[in-house]
Amino acid sequence: MSEPGETTTRGWSERWSPLGGLAFALAIIALFIFTDGDTGETAEEVIAYAEDNEGDLIAWVVTALVSIPLVGWFVSGLYARVRRLESQTAPALVLAGGTAFALLFFLAFTIWSAPLIDFPGRADATTAANAYLLIDDIGWVTLGGGGIGFALMAVAASIAALRSGVVPTWLGWLGAIVGLASAATIAFFGIFAWIAWILVTSILLLVRRA
Repeated sequence: MSEPGETTTRGWSERWSPLGGLAFALAIIALFIFTDGDTGETAEEVIAYAEDNEGDLIAWVVTALVSIPLVGWFVSGLYARVRRLESQTAPALVLAGGTAFALLFFLAFTIWSAPLIDFPGRADATTAANAYLLIDDIGWVTLGGGGIGFALMAVAASIAALRSGVVPTWLGWLGAIVGLASAATIAFFGIFAWIAWILVTSILLLVRRA
């Protein structure tokens, strides 16, 4: 993203920052396809899940950890590009929303996976499982907050690009609508919205050399 007619020299970190978004989105898709994220609704189901899905839990923890540099790289590159557009507030909204998303995503995935890695530890299995069921909803609320942060970033970036004329009108509005849908992450379908936005935006930035 740059203003029409403007020539800007960019470092490699900004130029290739969309790769961070691509890697993150593909990692989430891989988790959905290859792991079982349903820990269950009862203590017995949680105990059985922890015993049978150690590999899946490790994959979730690793994804949570690598999400910080990947999303951070993507957001920093997007912020640098939006700063050059005709907007006073969009850069701050992109940075604030993207940072909130990165942190809350990490917290949510850590809440869901870390307690089950060494389950139940020295605690009684049933007691530990019941405690996990209590914090499971906290994870969803945390991820929901991350979705709102993402919507803030995506809508601000899309509208800024639209107003500056660096994307077609239909694409700018589509980006804003999909970005807004990300706010519904707590209802699950918002997750697909922010995955789609990251994938499309990352590919466009790479292909267009924006």
